[in-house]
Amino acid sequence: MAKEETSGKQAPTSAGLSLQHEHEQIPFHRRMRVRLILLITLSVFITEIMVFMPSIASMQQSWLEDHHQSAKAISMILASSPEITLSPNLQKNVLTATDALAISIVKNNQKYNFATSPDLTKVNETINLPDYSETKALLDSLSTLYFGGNNILLLRGPIEGTDITLEVTVADAKLREAMIDFSWHFIVISLTIAIVAATTIYLIVHELLVRPLQNIYTNMLDFVMEPHNPSKILVPEARRDELGITQKRISVIESELQKSYAHQKHLANLGLAVSKINHDMRNILASAQLMSDHLADAKDPMVKKIAPKLIRAIDRAVTYSQTVITYGRTQEEAPKRKTLLLHDLVEDVFESLTLPGSDQVEFIDSVPFDMTIDADEEQLHRVITNLCRNAVQAMLEREDGENFQKKLTISGHRIDNVAVIDVVDTGPGLPAKAKEHLFSPFQGSTSRNGSGLGLTICEELIHALGGTITLIENEQEGAHFEIRVPDLPSHSEE
Repeated sequence: MAKEETSGKQAPTSAGLSLQHEHEQIPFHRRMRVRLILLITLSVFITEIMVFMPSIASMQQSWLEDHHQSAKAISMILASSPEITLSPNLQKNVLTATDALAISIVKNNQKYNFATSPDLTKVNETINLPDYSETKALLDSLSTLYFGGNNILLLRGPIEGTDITLEVTVADAKLREAMIDFSWHFIVISLTIAIVAATTIYLIVHELLVRPLQNIYTNMLDFVMEPHNPSKILVPEARRDELGITQKRISVIESELQKSYAHQKHLANLGLAVSKINHDMRNILASAQLMSDHLADAKDPMVKKIAPKLIRAIDRAVTYSQTVITYGRTQEEAPKRKTLLLHDLVEDVFESLTLPGSDQVEFIDSVPFDMTIDADEEQLHRVITNLCRNAVQAMLEREDGENFQKKLTISGHRIDNVAVIDVVDTGPGLPAKAKEHLFSPFQGSTSRNGSGLGLTICEELIHALGGTITLIENEQEGAHFEIRVPDLPSHSEE
């Protein structure tokens, strides 16, 4: 027995260890917290890039407008006398002050050059500031940032309050330098924001989602390793969201599983004990059976009358012992199906059913004579015998046993390719406790002295035939069991 208990404990532990090893073998980049950090960081950087693009375009547009604006004051002074020609030194000073290569105005369709740098070569692009769209500014800013530095730009725009157009020629090298400085400042600020935002979001998500999920995951591993340990049951947190409800339900499920585990362990130990007892009982019954065979040859009339009943009782005891052992080993044979006449089978069950007081019960076989069923004869005989025995015992144990008619009726009919058997008695019916565990081993006994295996075996045998056995609830007294057994495909085709 100790050996069996040890092996019973090792199974969940090994399962838990395998899960633990699986957790340890998860690659680092597949861990939930790592992927969460990467996704949050990626999301923040994508957001920063989406902000950077219009920002750099706006910065370029402001730079161009500022340089065009810086030349307006000088241009307005010179616009009153456009014929004036500035000296080379004065032109150089004006261009240096405005950071331009050339300054000119267009008045009355006549162009006047106030200052021109000797370094001015070919103009690569003309920008009309009033018509400079945001999309064009975005494309130009990216082009200048990545490919610029050697281009000459002509900035054209009106002087407010006049009909004069001011043209300022600038090199994009200084614009590109300003854009690079702006980009570096933006990157530093973005990194700071990204780190702060990603950390904040991660801590929030970790606290609300990741940590509870990790606790649930760890608890499941621990519980699988030690399902018998009450301290391994998940303690739910005091939260009312979906995870809080999930934790509470997992805690309830683990509590029920722990009860079930303890019950199954108890049943396993009980089954082992019963098997050992049955093993010894079989030896005793074998000796009793041998002695009863000698009694059958006795000439005493009383002995001859009692001997057959004694032999049948011993045979049933041997069969019961073998049934308990077989159930404990779960070695029920596969059904050997064939077409049977159900009426004859029921009659045979009634004739072989010998119980004290059974002569007080009226047995009614209402199965049609020609009704067939596709089943294993021996197993179906056992099922119906178990149901009949339970019914007879229930009727005999009824407190008002002298005041009602004891009847056990078995009827049958077919629904398409399904054979339906109804076993109905006039007993006291089943108590609520028996109904809750009707087909559970050692729990669903309908008799005070029953083992609780009869209905369990019935259900297993009927399920092996692909059928069902059900307790039919109705307002009438007594118990009503319905058995449904489908035909094999070959039989239904015939």
